[in-house]
Amino acid sequence: MKRTISALSITAALLATAGAMAPTASANVGNCKTSVSSGAPYIGSAYCSKLAAMDKFRAKITCVDPRGSTWLVYGPWKGNAKTSTAKCSDNPNVGILKVGVQFSA
Repeated sequence: MKRTISALSITAALLATAGAMAPTASANVGNCKTSVSSGAPYIGSAYCSKLAAMDKFRAKITCVDPRGSTWLVYGPWKGNAKTSTAKCSDNPNVGILKVGVQFSA
């Protein structure tokens, strides 16, 4: 009996953790497009439309330097039908590895 209770406790804990880590519903709603500028200093942009009235998003930029080091930069929070932009650096040798979108919870 103890073994069954322990297994149920572990399963419940895993389900609770999975629920906390799951993306919000707004992450699956809307129409978002990302882009990167064609020249240095590189700027990443995210534009989202068809969001719910209270939903917010921002550009999430993964920057990379010539040594391969990476870091994240975020644009300002924006609402529906707006553009969020972010720049990694003024250094022309720093590029953008990836542009994504982060939604508010």
